[in-house]
Amino acid sequence: MKRTAAIHKRHLVPLLVWVVLFGLLAGAVGAGLLLFGVRAPYKGYEGDEVIVSIAPRTPSAAVFARLEELGVLRDWRLGMVALKVLHRGKTLKAGEYRFAGPRAPDQVVMSLVAGDVVTYRITVPEGFTADEVFSLFSSQGFAAQRDYEFLFTRPAEFEGVPAGAPTLEGFLFPDTYTVTRSMTAREILSAMTRQFARRAPPDFAEKAKAMNLGVLEATTLASLVEKETAIPAERPIVAGVYRNRLRAGMLLQCDPTTIYALKRLGLWRGTLARSELTLDEPYNTYVRTGLPPGPICNPGLASLRAAVSPADVDYRYFVAAGDGSHLFSRDYEDQQRNAARYHEAKRAAREDRASP
Repeated sequence: MKRTAAIHKRHLVPLLVWVVLFGLLAGAVGAGLLLFGVRAPYKGYEGDEVIVSIAPRTPSAAVFARLEELGVLRDWRLGMVALKVLHRGKTLKAGEYRFAGPRAPDQVVMSLVAGDVVTYRITVPEGFTADEVFSLFSSQGFAAQRDYEFLFTRPAEFEGVPAGAPTLEGFLFPDTYTVTRSMTAREILSAMTRQFARRAPPDFAEKAKAMNLGVLEATTLASLVEKETAIPAERPIVAGVYRNRLRAGMLLQCDPTTIYALKRLGLWRGTLARSELTLDEPYNTYVRTGLPPGPICNPGLASLRAAVSPADVDYRYFVAAGDGSHLFSRDYEDQQRNAARYHEAKRAAREDRASP
């Protein structure tokens, strides 16, 4: 009996060794196959690329299942292996991703954990109002209009906006911004107000103070200049006219402020009627003396500079010349003559259009 047990033991030990070796070999082969699988490029979709949006807090398995469905991954489980083995401890970041051409699961996961999201460049023109800025972003899917409107009246929460500003109007700096689908309205607006603080002339506050203006008032003046003329050479002159009127205690009588007031009340119809100039509203400078409570648009750098460096002129009036430029005058009589010339030019243009 003892001899038989010894014989069995001698045969059993090699057998166990072979079983262990076979198991190790199978494991190595399986690991090799998995490694090959997560590093083998794959493209299962038609076309040159596919765009995938990942919502915040989406489970990893659901993300990889979606990628398999769209043809980015051959098998969703390869994504899980790449994440758990090659990117241990990392998480997938929400956002919009673009996949072009064959990609290995490891490369796909690497993009997702790095947050290599699609970026867009959005240009905000000079002179846009806040409403126009909000529509520009929301119409292209960058946050909802209501989110921007909610934050519009909370300027104290944003860096770069001076104390006392009634809204964000005037401080959404016109520039080109790089944004992503995952950015919130607050993040986009914060980028714009920070840009205002960075891009405003370095001596803006000091020059404004020398004119007895704060940053808010100087920016408000710049917004009037921005809306009144698109000709760079005229901006300091327009600023000089408004400075002279402010010093004399005259009404600024700036048409764009009345238009802004009408828009605030939802009464703007596309053309400014003479009867609307008497609208009693804080932003209507035909009724209220001094500057409006805040800017009426978001001025560009040239208008900001002009507001604190106005031309040294003695003009107090200006009127459109009909070609985009303006005629400036020192007294009311000259202003009336210039206005008559403008209206005569408009009448002649209408008759020319009406003639065969």
